[in-house]
Amino acid sequence: MLEHNPHIVIFSDVTSEGFGRYAGPYKIASDLRSSGFIVQVIEYFTRWSTRDLKIIIKKFVTQDTLWVGISTTFLAPSDDTSAFAYIKRDELSYRDASFYDKFKLFPYQEVVGRNDWPEIADFIRTINENCKLVMGGYRVSSLSRDTIDPYIDYIISGEGESSALFLSLELQKNKTLPKILSEPYNGYSHSVLRYEDNDLIFKKEHLPIEIARGCIFKCAFCSYALNGKKLWEFNRKPNLVREDIEYIYEKFGSTGFMFCDDTYNDSPEKVIRFHQEFQKLNHKIEFSSYLRLDLIISHWETAQLLYESGLRSVYFGVESLNHESAKSVGKGMHPQKLKEGLYRLKELCPDLVISLGMILGLPYDTEETLRKNHSWFLESDCPVDCVSYSPFYIEFNSPFHPNNSKISKNPDKYGYKVHSHNKWTRNDGITFDDMLKLDSDIGNYNRSYKGNFTYFNRLQNIGYTYEDMSNDRINTEDIIRRENLLFKKYRSRLASL
Repeated sequence: MLEHNPHIVIFSDVTSEGFGRYAGPYKIASDLRSSGFIVQVIEYFTRWSTRDLKIIIKKFVTQDTLWVGISTTFLAPSDDTSAFAYIKRDELSYRDASFYDKFKLFPYQEVVGRNDWPEIADFIRTINENCKLVMGGYRVSSLSRDTIDPYIDYIISGEGESSALFLSLELQKNKTLPKILSEPYNGYSHSVLRYEDNDLIFKKEHLPIEIARGCIFKCAFCSYALNGKKLWEFNRKPNLVREDIEYIYEKFGSTGFMFCDDTYNDSPEKVIRFHQEFQKLNHKIEFSSYLRLDLIISHWETAQLLYESGLRSVYFGVESLNHESAKSVGKGMHPQKLKEGLYRLKELCPDLVISLGMILGLPYDTEETLRKNHSWFLESDCPVDCVSYSPFYIEFNSPFHPNNSKISKNPDKYGYKVHSHNKWTRNDGITFDDMLKLDSDIGNYNRSYKGNFTYFNRLQNIGYTYEDMSNDRINTEDIIRRENLLFKKYRSRLASL
């Protein structure tokens, strides 16, 4: 039971197969709690019915609640009919024309993931008229700085910890703040992540752990605002990560983790230091993370250290197997050397799940080169378990991405003409829409559920084993059944708080 009413309620969801949490809301909650605020994080935001969500809000939102936040990063639109992102919602209570007019004000489904947000917002304000409605996470990037919407009071842009704390402290003083908050966060490397009992962590649940927030590289296609960093200015101290893992193991019995890090192996020194810390644990762990394949090949001694540290599922952003194309965006290792490295890595670590990320539409890549390179993934001895494609997106006049990629800053230099947000034509006539069509043809090729990087932790959280994934003992109907069982368990535990 909660001893006191929450000051902050944060809703979150990750709409993908299985179950797994997003670290962001829990990291913000951890920092707020350390400053004396009571925070309740609630999962499954897009999946509650309107009626049930109101029941939850009535339970947790009180006169003590300063703000209700929505973490938008991994929310899927609520009208998504896929087996894993759908929800069954009651009929909306408002049926007059003015209610439907509210939807014209804001793309609710695209950002919030629910089409009933105006009704939910109104309901929150009937409980506490002073409670503020706050949006944060990646999807707020679609909003304009001039957006005026009666159902959003504040937007948190970028890293959220300092902004969330600043907002909470100022609201306690009844202060009015700018609509968009983007306070710098300077304490990341010394920060901790503490999951608490009211987070309703399941026994032995695979959990996200933040390792780093930033990247030392500046690939031409990347619009990430935190790239180009120096090595240890954006990594959490290895001993603090180990202490987080020890705390989680003692409290929840968890040994599986999703390491949140854009490039876990960005230097041999970092791999060595984390390996040394994890060797101090009195139990084994396994984790998934993003790595650079070319850096493993350049520093083969790190491959064994990564495996000994617990790496069991890896996502490599290879981007292209066309050498000319890869070189043009900052990935210079020859594709043949990359392929040889993948064979060697699979031989060294046979139970390592290997996923590759590829971009459709980079300079010099054509449909012909992309289809030819895709054929390698179809070979029976290919060491890659899964390849995921994505059409090349170019940020265009986005107010929330001032540090746009090199290509978006100077598209003409790279041979692109940008017409509108993510709509481009290359000098050779290839268009974004061409790549969308190609993606629908060859994209998201998976050999099995085992192969997809996203599934590794999420499927284990609903009771599957690595052997189940490896031997294709998984089907969509059974995933849905297991997801529903876990959802009902979470719902019961939430009601008992």
